[in-house]
Amino acid sequence: MSDKPASAAVIPLRFVESVDTMREFYLQQLGFDHLMGMVGKDGQLDFAIVQRAGAMLMLSRPQDAAGTLTGHMELFIEVDDVDAYHEQLSKTGLAIVQPPQTQWWGDRNFSVVDPAGHTLWFWKTVAEMQPPPGVTMI
Repeated sequence: MSDKPASAAVIPLRFVESVDTMREFYLQQLGFDHLMGMVGKDGQLDFAIVQRAGAMLMLSRPQDAAGTLTGHMELFIEVDDVDAYHEQLSKTGLAIVQPPQTQWWGDRNFSVVDPAGHTLWFWKTVAEMQPPPGVTMI
């Protein structure tokens, strides 16, 4: 068995009130690219996919009759250079919730909150894991 985890793609689907608003946030504020979208009968986007550096995110309006949105979500998106991306976003005036820091598990990360209130973490593994005293890893 290899110590290196297998590579796999996970593409989250998020239900949001306004796909248009969320799509614009990802494109304009975070530098994502538009992959595709579907316009609903009312002229607003029903669905869209945005992507950045291999990360993809699907955005959709609620599909049930009640228009129910699901609970809070945090997304972790790997980037090539955490500090460079943080600097790029900071120059746009975007509020950074958690500034860049290197975690004990070896990831350097920072976070922002999107218009729907979900936390987006941008990360890159930069060091070996060094659990704090008293932490048991299995």
